[in-house]
Amino acid sequence: MTPRSLEIAEPVPRARDGIDLVVATRAPESAAAPLRLRGVTKSWHPDRPPVLDELDLTLDPGSMTWVGGRNGVGKTTMLRIAAGLIDSDSGRVEVWGVAAGENRSRYQQLVSFLPAGDRGLYARLTVRKQLEFCARIAMLPRPRFREAVDEAIDTFDLHELIERRVDRMSMGQRQRLRIAMTFLPRPEVVLLDEPLTSLDGEGAALLHQAIEKLIADDGAVLWCSPSGENLDIPFDSRWTIEHGKLVAA
Repeated sequence: MTPRSLEIAEPVPRARDGIDLVVATRAPESAAAPLRLRGVTKSWHPDRPPVLDELDLTLDPGSMTWVGGRNGVGKTTMLRIAAGLIDSDSGRVEVWGVAAGENRSRYQQLVSFLPAGDRGLYARLTVRKQLEFCARIAMLPRPRFREAVDEAIDTFDLHELIERRVDRMSMGQRQRLRIAMTFLPRPEVVLLDEPLTSLDGEGAALLHQAIEKLIADDGAVLWCSPSGENLDIPFDSRWTIEHGKLVAA
């Protein structure tokens, strides 16, 4: 794994182009996991059982984990908490030992989330403009900006679509674009919510290739989909969520 994965960034009073510079300190070895959820609890209604009940999950470097369960069991809630989009009621979520609230910009640079459905796209943007917008909000350094966009186009074979508007694309083409956006920042932890939706065989193969590259670089993948989905994929571990907790599948 590259050294950046084991860094906790601490702001220092210097700036360049309006952006704070950081000094890196190494995280303790006990915390050195790409993603760790510890005692995560989340309730949506005070008079109902929690959706997640002291849930624990650790992703090791170079691993791919599947979490399933029936619809509404809490898979997407778990992913949104892991992505730093919503807070848990209690517990702690860390990426390489750092919680989102401790260094949000660093956390978001290391984690990328593909939500289910076809959200996150702007109808009137072309594929290239959509990828460029993604690169900007991912806070990519300027020298890497163009390279990252071109790499996403190559990796997910978007050349023929590059000038097409999103609202003139099929659902499968949109899904391929959304996956390209997920991997564009070169994250170290990728969270996937039903990633095969609308994908054809070629798109699925490109997704698997991107995952293999991430894992080879000691990254980690958390893949969620409904139980019963036929996935012929060599996951390192399989779990289902039952009554707010993970149970080995």
